[in-house]
Amino acid sequence: MKDRDEDVRTVDEIVAELIRANGWEKQLELYSLFPRWPELVSEDAGEHSRPVRIDRDILWLEVENSAWMTHFQYEKYEMLDAVNAILRIGRIRDIKMALPKKEQSFVPIGKDRGPTVVYSPPSPKEIELFQKKLDGLIEDDACRESLEHFWYLAHACKRSES
Repeated sequence: MKDRDEDVRTVDEIVAELIRANGWEKQLELYSLFPRWPELVSEDAGEHSRPVRIDRDILWLEVENSAWMTHFQYEKYEMLDAVNAILRIGRIRDIKMALPKKEQSFVPIGKDRGPTVVYSPPSPKEIELFQKKLDGLIEDDACRESLEHFWYLAHACKRSES
């Protein structure tokens, strides 16, 4: 009889197998550029352009306005070199640029992610009071510790709309 542990696989093993089986390695690597765009290119390019799609190994950027588009035409080959330097499987052949559609406005990467979280830990006194409340209620150590972590994060992480 088979040992049950031999059949157990981790999620990352299953996902890696799925990616390999479907031949998604190249596409996954190419699209991994999108969230990393600001760190790959110049500060200006990171603030005033963003990748929107890859079509036939051509990276399409949305650029804030025509002035920046003209400027980035001069930086195009440096951007191409920076992007291809981190790729192992795929290659970007060219970079093309477009302006936002008239009904849309340009939103740079990182600016459309919603509210930020501000970290402000509870005071040691608040922590101690909460722990005292739990002492008689929850006997299981792991369960109590998990609840303490949840409470701590819920009180320490505050949403900021700025």
